[in-house]
Amino acid sequence: MFNRFYLPFLLLFMMSTSVLAVNSNNPFARNKSINIGKDISWEINKDSMVATKSAGDDKGNYYHLRFDNRQLELFISSDPDGDQPKNFTQLEIKDVKIDGKQSPLFKWCLNNQQRHSRFLQQGLSVKKNICEVDSSSGSFVMHLNSDTLAALKNGNRLSIMIKPYRTPLDLTYDISDFKDMFLVLNTKPVPVVAAPADKAVEMPGKKCWAGPPAKYKNIKSVEYDCDDTAARNDAEKWVIKLVNQERAKDQKLATEKAAVAAEKNRERERLRKAAEEKKKKQAALKLKQDEVLQAEAAAIAASVAKQAQIGDEITQKMLKVCNKYWSKGEHRCYCQKYIDHAPAEIKAKSTCE
Repeated sequence: MFNRFYLPFLLLFMMSTSVLAVNSNNPFARNKSINIGKDISWEINKDSMVATKSAGDDKGNYYHLRFDNRQLELFISSDPDGDQPKNFTQLEIKDVKIDGKQSPLFKWCLNNQQRHSRFLQQGLSVKKNICEVDSSSGSFVMHLNSDTLAALKNGNRLSIMIKPYRTPLDLTYDISDFKDMFLVLNTKPVPVVAAPADKAVEMPGKKCWAGPPAKYKNIKSVEYDCDDTAARNDAEKWVIKLVNQERAKDQKLATEKAAVAAEKNRERERLRKAAEEKKKKQAALKLKQDEVLQAEAAAIAASVAKQAQIGDEITQKMLKVCNKYWSKGEHRCYCQKYIDHAPAEIKAKSTCE
């Protein structure tokens, strides 16, 4: 009976452990990821017919997904408005997926890229420029066809894996609102039909608007009755309140940027000093090594000279010994080495070889 209850319990424990392992943060994960949810809405510009969904990370980078009915563009900037494009030494596009499946259009770009088809690489052209990568402006453009546009309208998630640095970054956008955005972007304004002349129309009071300074385009103007002083004051107070909030945000952002810039300057100065100190140490080490090499060369030269001197002394001593025999017309094998100094009548002996 114990075994009957123990086996299900063990299986349940193993399954729970497996789920925890899958959901835990893996410190050795190779890719980083950023999720841009549906709470980030599309910014729609009806004049330029462009819709943009943007989000930032904790390092001051902002990732903008832009759609204009013809192409889908991802570009990276250093500011929320996208006015300061990021410049990368090398920007690669590893993959584009819609709802977890690789986009056929992106796969076509891979297969029609110069030299290789593993990823889209800066500097390698794609046939007909359907896909374009520009690291100098931190941008990736994919010109859409009808099938890809339909997939975006009916999709829920768009994943673009980029590699701006050593570690790939997976950007996942919630596009469940893409179809709604597309309708708003392409809806034409409905013309106002005038009331028939033979019917009495009640004319409303004249309307005025309290608006923010031109700089704060995201703050909507507040409508009020032009003849209602209290309504005008309330509208102006409300707009001023919103403007002050935006100014406070701008001031906070400017302070944070200044702090980041100061920290970067300090880091650059630290690296400069470290590089300078390293250069000095390397120069001192090289000087010491040169001195050691010179000393070794001098020692070797002195040793060679000494050996040559000793060799000469030995030769002179042996010649004195050998000359005693050579003068008698005799030859010894230990004199064979010095036979070149012997008189002409003394010949080398083959038995001494």
